[in-house]
Amino acid sequence: MPYLIRRAQHADLGRMADLLLALQDHIEAANPDLWRLNTEARHNLKGQLAGRLRAEDSLALVAEHETEGIIGVIFGRVVVNNRYTPPRAGLIDQAFVHPDHRRRGVGKQLVAELCGFFDTRAVGDISLRYAVGNSEAVRFWQDLGFKPRIVTAGVSLETLRQRAAAAPP
Repeated sequence: MPYLIRRAQHADLGRMADLLLALQDHIEAANPDLWRLNTEARHNLKGQLAGRLRAEDSLALVAEHETEGIIGVIFGRVVVNNRYTPPRAGLIDQAFVHPDHRRRGVGKQLVAELCGFFDTRAVGDISLRYAVGNSEAVRFWQDLGFKPRIVTAGVSLETLRQRAAAAPP
């Protein structure tokens, strides 16, 4: 295989940031109603990612091509909430494979490795979020068995104010 899946390292931060900015640009283009990442957040992304590499109960993985370097990334973390069953859940925060390397099993390799991490932490249920309009993500995650459980909806304050004021008593 021309791809190596491995734990992300500090030296990978620049390329990881590039990939996650490409993901952000992709989802913003797919859904114009999403919040936009501001200039400061884009500039500080490497610092944020450095913190995520050090976070407990989380894992960042990269997919490295033998000649092109890092072409994919995935982040997972464990959340504990004893009010629910199961009390330990896994969250996949972000995942992205460069478009030139899609449909070659790289995303599934990243997910499989992340499953091993979740398994070692007694996690039995995994959740994630993807943007409405991101057809690639919908197809990929549904093929792996994910189904919508909770819908997050949004509206501008002005629209809500106008429609609430126009509602009959």
